[in-house]
Amino acid sequence: MLAHLLVLLLAVAPVPAFNRGNQLYASKDYAGAAKSYEEARACGANAAVEYNLGNAWFKQGRMGRAILSYRRARFLAPRDADVASNLAFARQYRVDKLPTIPSPLARAMDQIFHLLSLREAAILGAVAGFLAALLAAAWIVRRWTALAIAATVIALVALFGFVTQQVWNAELDEHPAVVIATEVNALSGPSEDAKEILQLHDGTEVRIREARGDFDLVQLPGGTGGWVKKSEIERIY
Repeated sequence: MLAHLLVLLLAVAPVPAFNRGNQLYASKDYAGAAKSYEEARACGANAAVEYNLGNAWFKQGRMGRAILSYRRARFLAPRDADVASNLAFARQYRVDKLPTIPSPLARAMDQIFHLLSLREAAILGAVAGFLAALLAAAWIVRRWTALAIAATVIALVALFGFVTQQVWNAELDEHPAVVIATEVNALSGPSEDAKEILQLHDGTEVRIREARGDFDLVQLPGGTGGWVKKSEIERIY
């Protein structure tokens, strides 16, 4: 499970806490496993830790926290099939059935521009852009058709990396969050005395539009929303 991430895990995550979490998970102590995985993630972001932490939360019926961890794992390892599968599976258990991607075209574009992580896209864009510039300079001197073709192809690769960065940055700028309380009353204003306008449930994904005191103004994919207590949601990034 996530075998290709374990090498990275050994490099950046505290192995004892991760291994202890795996042992507790195998013995069906999911609460203990989650605690150990959280100890491991405290030392730095790691996709394998986030993935296993999501599994531990899911086993406890904590869909919000499970989705939160799976989303974080996806940010670090966007091509991992296990992460994508478990995230989609956990979303099916939410009370609030809201679409996260509105159309097949948007879904396809989302998949294409999430093939790389933000870090991978930045490296690819920088390296490919540098190579494209070198090849373009060589073409100016030599005027060889092969150089022009190579420069164009690599420039397109650099453009893909750049656009992928912008997609990830736009997602970060939206301040996505997940409801982690069983049931939340969204209010018309940032006060407990404000009118209740809708209810949100564990696992609902929202965007934070504004913060004021102990409250955040959240927006659902459809555009509706309201003010909720900060303690009832948690930011993904």
